[in-house]
Amino acid sequence: MAISTHLVALLIGLLYPAYLFFTYKKTNNRLKNDENYRLVEYKQLIFIFWILTWLVIGNTFFDKSLSLNFYPTFNTTGIVLAVLILIFIGLQIFTSKVSTMEKAESIMEKMKDVYFYLPKSKREFIWFNALSLSAGICEEIIFRLFMFSYLLENTNLAIAFILTNVIFALTHIGSGKQNIINSIILGLVWTTMYYFTDNIWLPIILHCAIDIASGFLGYYSHELVKKNLTEVRDDISS
Repeated sequence: MAISTHLVALLIGLLYPAYLFFTYKKTNNRLKNDENYRLVEYKQLIFIFWILTWLVIGNTFFDKSLSLNFYPTFNTTGIVLAVLILIFIGLQIFTSKVSTMEKAESIMEKMKDVYFYLPKSKREFIWFNALSLSAGICEEIIFRLFMFSYLLENTNLAIAFILTNVIFALTHIGSGKQNIINSIILGLVWTTMYYFTDNIWLPIILHCAIDIASGFLGYYSHELVKKNLTEVRDDISS
C-alpha cells in the first residue's frame, strides 16, 4: 500500500476529527451569536469536504492496491435497498410539511441541539442544500468508500466497522451528544449497506435525503414561527 494512502488515512482518521473536536465550541458559540456566520460555516465545510474527497479520488491513481469502486453496481440486495430508499424518500416528502405551529414547535424541540445550525433565510437554505449534497457525496466517499476499505485492508471487519463510524460520529461532535449517537447508528447502517451491495451510491442518496430533510424542516419551521410572531405583533399594534 502506497505511503500516500496512509497519509490520506491519517488526515481523515485523525487530523480532521481532531481539528473539529478542538474547534467546535468556538464555532458553535459564533454560530449562536452571529447570524451571518452560518453561511460562512456552510461554505467552509463544503470546501473541506471536497478537498478531502479529491484527495481520496486523486490517491486512487497512485495506489492501485486499495480498490475503490466509484461505479453504481446492483445485486439483489442492492435493488431491494434502492426500492426501500425510494419509498423512504417518498415518505419523507409526504410527512415533512410544516403546516401548523404545533408541528413547527415539535420539530424545533426535537432538533433543539442542531436548530441553531439550520438555515433561517432563503439564501442559507440554498447553501444548506448544497452542503447537504456535498456531505452526502463526500462523507460517504471519505468514510465508507475510503476509510472503511482502508481499515478493512489493514485490520479486520469488526474493527473496520466500529472505527470507521466512531471517527465519522466524532466529526459531528458540534451537533451534540445525541447526534453523535445518531451518527454512529446511521453510519453503521450506511456501512452495512455499502458492504453488502458494493454500491456507494445507495448510502450517498440516503445520506443526502436525510440531511436535506433536516434543513427543510428547520427552515420551514423557522419561517412559520416568524410568520406567526409577525401576525401577533400586527394584531397587538392594531
